[in-house]
Amino acid sequence: MTQLGLGTDIVDPHIYARAVQRFREARVVLPTFAELADPSGISPSTRAAVDTVDPDEPHPLNLFRVHWYNDRSRRHQSSVPEHIVLPEALTGTKAAIIVALGDRFPMIRAHKVLAAYACLAPRIVTGEFDPTRHKALWPSTGNYCRGGVAISRIMGCRGIAILPAGMSEERFRWLEAWVTDPADIVRTPGSESNVKEIYDACAELDRDPANIVFNQFCEFGNYLAHYQCTGRALA
Repeated sequence: MTQLGLGTDIVDPHIYARAVQRFREARVVLPTFAELADPSGISPSTRAAVDTVDPDEPHPLNLFRVHWYNDRSRRHQSSVPEHIVLPEALTGTKAAIIVALGDRFPMIRAHKVLAAYACLAPRIVTGEFDPTRHKALWPSTGNYCRGGVAISRIMGCRGIAILPAGMSEERFRWLEAWVTDPADIVRTPGSESNVKEIYDACAELDRDPANIVFNQFCEFGNYLAHYQCTGRALA
């Protein structure tokens, strides 16, 4: 796992074939980065099907909502990403300051679900990650690991959240409802600032070849999705 999400060729055709079979059985279709950057390009039939799905359900069609163009209901699309323009009276600056609303994203109500999808999907389509055997490890202080667990569950693979024990009760309640096994929540010492302890746990867990750590800070899929999808949305 040394390509950091930059692979463009199929690394292992056997793993790729197993992933295709798993997704075919579960009726999982992966949206492209282009579709998430401009969801108007998603086929009308798929968009109509997505509209019938609860945005907080672990349903494969919710992958087509992992973009900035969901409306207030989170069920339909808006032509411009929903946002708030802060007035000069509040900010004290003449420059326009615009706040993009990340709570329109599905499942976790935060944009980190896009980052998680962007890290896992490239490993799937290049045959680097086997959803029938590998476990996806998501180190984070909260939203990225929740996004990873949500994406993993939809893709039919096991997602492991690794986060400090001192994070909010809300985060843990959500995780407990989404993981397939309570052991898939790994609590590390400390809270928001104790990032080193998270990666110490990852280093230990990484000794098992079935565990694949998706470090958002070195996965190029994270960068590419934000460049193509978030960048376009904010522009």
